[in-house]
Amino acid sequence: MSAAARYKTLLALAYPLVAHFGVIQNSVSLIAVALALLILVPMLPALARPSLVAWLTVPVLSAGLWWLSRSAHATLPLYIAPVLVPGFMAAVFGSTLVTGQMPLIERLIRTMEPTEPEPEVLDYARKLTRAWTVFFVSLATVNLILGLLAEPSGMLLAGGVQPPVTVPEEWWSLFANVIGYLLVAAFFVIEYAYRSHRFPRQPYRNMLDFFLRVLAAMPRLVSDVAGPRR
Repeated sequence: MSAAARYKTLLALAYPLVAHFGVIQNSVSLIAVALALLILVPMLPALARPSLVAWLTVPVLSAGLWWLSRSAHATLPLYIAPVLVPGFMAAVFGSTLVTGQMPLIERLIRTMEPTEPEPEVLDYARKLTRAWTVFFVSLATVNLILGLLAEPSGMLLAGGVQPPVTVPEEWWSLFANVIGYLLVAAFFVIEYAYRSHRFPRQPYRNMLDFFLRVLAAMPRLVSDVAGPRR
């Protein structure tokens, strides 16, 4: 993994923690830092190249963050990422399930294994791709509902609409920035344990080796899925 990829991963992991503490402590400074991380993570590869356009964008974004930190709705942008990120992942997984496309997990298997997978493995790969799609759709839906109902700075209240019921903003943040990520990790670990039992012959040494290989392969897989169809 390149240095830029390592920094990007560390910043991505730091974002939900900074965002959560910013919300529960009602700290505008921490919220501004969380928003900066949210913007910086996707920009990091362009900044590392370096890209003149990306670097010229930095002062503009900094000014925007400063303005937002003084706004009454500084927390509002934090509601977007917990919906868009799992929504994007659901689209990536789900788009490979349509007729004529190779399921994303099958692509991953073919990338990691030198031999042709067995039919049973390919069937499992399709079912697992579907399971991840449903999981990410569910995660995005729960985050959206909690974000709409959050009080006092939720999406509906920010738009002047009184929801029929409300939930504390801290509850939304706990699920969106902590529990949601733990659920992803739990899904990954449980599925790995089940797959290792069902298919004992694996081309990797252990779960850490498997995770690092998946992490290294995902950018290319996502790029292949998001790229133009041939």
